[in-house]
Amino acid sequence: MNIIEALNWRYAVRQFSPEKIAPAVIQKLVEATRLSASAYGLQPYRLLVVRNRETRNQLLKHSFGQEKVRDCSHLFVLAINTEINEAFLDQHFNMVEQQRDLPSGALNGFANHVKDVMLSMTQAELKVWAENQAHIALGNLLTVAAIEGVDACPMAGFDKSGFDAVLQLPRLGLASAVICTLGQRADTDLSADYPKVRVPSAEFCLDM
Repeated sequence: MNIIEALNWRYAVRQFSPEKIAPAVIQKLVEATRLSASAYGLQPYRLLVVRNRETRNQLLKHSFGQEKVRDCSHLFVLAINTEINEAFLDQHFNMVEQQRDLPSGALNGFANHVKDVMLSMTQAELKVWAENQAHIALGNLLTVAAIEGVDACPMAGFDKSGFDAVLQLPRLGLASAVICTLGQRADTDLSADYPKVRVPSAEFCLDM
């Protein structure tokens, strides 16, 4: 499929078949998520791939009864960093210098600009900012999944504190932001036959 065909093909799957996604495809989806854009390249989130069915059984009670959390092939959880501070920013710019083979301190000017912007935010503002970055990664994941012929359903309707407890995210300095179930649609999922509904192009795109 080309990208437009793939995006027309995909939908928010309600029921998954027992079929498992091949490990190589999962790795491609992980890499697509990792390579997503983020403001200043900071990537204030991590990706958890929940394969274990018992863990997903525990998460089901925090998913408002949405059985696809348990029945999908793989569950992706995007979790944001809870400590976005000077140490977090220093770690990022040190990594940039190392990976680009730059001398230590070469990015101090830009790093100080980013610190001025980021550290002026409240903790509540930083949380919203980090969640927005995670949603950019989610969009990339959904697009690549469609191109690969993998069905998906993004979900924000879940008990984040419950997920955090089951996955022990506080000890990792993380908090769940959004999740995505991945697999193959079940033959019994009637949603697959629904026409895709979107705002018409003439109304959606406004030439200025």
